[in-house]
Order: sequence, then structure tokens, then C-alpha cells
Amino acid sequence: MTPSVALRRTSDDDDLAFLSELARDPAIEPFLAPGRSEAASLRELSAAQPPFGVYVIEVAGERLGGLTLHAAIERSRICDISRVMVSPRARGGGVALEALRLICRVALVEAGQHRIEAQVYGHNEAGQRLFERAGFTREGARRRAYWRHEQWLDGVYYGLLAEEL
Repeated sequence: MTPSVALRRTSDDDDLAFLSELARDPAIEPFLAPGRSEAASLRELSAAQPPFGVYVIEVAGERLGGLTLHAAIERSRICDISRVMVSPRARGGGVALEALRLICRVALVEAGQHRIEAQVYGHNEAGQRLFERAGFTREGARRRAYWRHEQWLDGVYYGLLAEEL
């Protein structure tokens, strides 16, 4: 049974510290695109106008992860989901899938976005399965596009249209 997952925008520095620490977890960090500084990146993203920004994933009031939603191409109503992360102790229980479904409803239904895009490293098979289970279509790959941890990595692209939700 999927737990009762809730999403809320970050509300304070404590939320940003929690997400920064989670992003440094060795079980999560290899799957996130590096930023100039995790704390600075999250702070900048959290200042975006709703519905865009940084979200905390909670179950029963406990913070278990986070994700970001930002405008990619405003004129075409395209947004991007990134930095989807769930605490290793909460994996496998449907938390990430439910959070992804919730943010898609926020973006496509409540905010009137036309399309959501996401990108996953080629070696992140769990991330690819997550987006596919959430209804995203695999749209292609950028071969050996990213230099990360002393190796070239592919980027796999996903998209979800409003009418597909």
C-alpha cells in the first residue's frame, strides 16, 4: 500500500539544510547533477514563484525527500522536474512515485503547464523505471554527454504531456 505522501514547498533554512544533507548521501549523490554548491542551488531554486521551486516530500509529517520543479520554457508552458531524491530508508515503498504523481498534477492541472520534462543519467535504472511508471515517455538519449565521477555518462530524456496525465 502506498503511504500518504504530501508535498510542500520548502519553508525555511532547516528544510534546505535537510535537502542539502540528503543530496550528499552516498546513495543519492551519484544520481544528481552537480551544482556549484548544493545549498546555493537549492536556495536559488526555492525563491521561484509557485508552482515552481523546491519541494519537500513528507509522509506522516516526516521529511523523507525532495524534488524541484522549474519553468524551462515559459512561453510554451514547459517545466522541468529535477533533483528527485528519497531517503534510502524510505525507498521501495512508493514514496517517490507518489511524489512524482503529485507534482505532475500540480504542474499540469493546477498550474496549467503543457509539458513536463526530466532527465536521468543512463546508469540510473531505478530513476528511469520511476519516470516510466509515472507515465513519462522516454524520448531519447544524449550519449556520453556528461562528465561525472571521472567518466562520461549518458542522459536519458523523458516527457509527459498534460493530456497524458
